[in-house]
Amino acid sequence: MATVIEIHYDVAFLLALCALIFSWNAMGRRVVNAVAALQFVVGLVVAGMLGKDAPPVTWVHLLVALLILGSYGMAMAVGKREGGAQRALMFSILGLVLIACNFALGLHVAGKI
Repeated sequence: MATVIEIHYDVAFLLALCALIFSWNAMGRRVVNAVAALQFVVGLVVAGMLGKDAPPVTWVHLLVALLILGSYGMAMAVGKREGGAQRALMFSILGLVLIACNFALGLHVAGKI
């Protein structure tokens, strides 16, 4: 269990770093979306291992992770349209803010804040 949580922390740090560096263009959004999807899957494994012992805020944490995936997915879709660069950037910034909030929420769930 400790190994899976450590992997979750490591991928969370990688996701935050990728979001800061790569989320400003179309190819970078794909990278961030892929890392966010990996983080979500690892989070599901952690939640599954916790089972009924998971605190209720864990489900909020997973819901925000889905919102992150949705915001970067929308950024990629909108960015492909004519004149959609500004809206794509808006969705990328929203995703970055959600990542920061979810990172803090995850630290709160882990009891490190």
